[in-house]
Amino acid sequence: MVVEEIDIKDNLFEHFSFSVDPGQDPLRIDKFLMNRIENASRNKIQIAAKNNCILVDGNPVKPNYKVKPGN
Repeated sequence: MVVEEIDIKDNLFEHFSFSVDPGQDPLRIDKFLMNRIENASRNKIQIAAKNNCILVDGNPVKPNYKVKPGN
C-alpha cells in the first residue's frame, strides 16, 4: 500500500491511450486495462481510478465504469 501511495504522490505513472474496438462488449474498465497493459494488476488500476488517474473522454472514471465502443 505504501508503494502505491508513493507512486501516486510522485506521479510515477506511465501514460497510455486506448480506443475501444467497435465490437467490444461492455466491460469494466479495470478488467479492460488489465488485459491491455503488461504487468498491470487490477488492484493498481483500481487505485489509479480512485485517484482520478484514469480518464475516458477527458473525464475521470471509477473502476466499475463499463467501456463501450467509441470510448
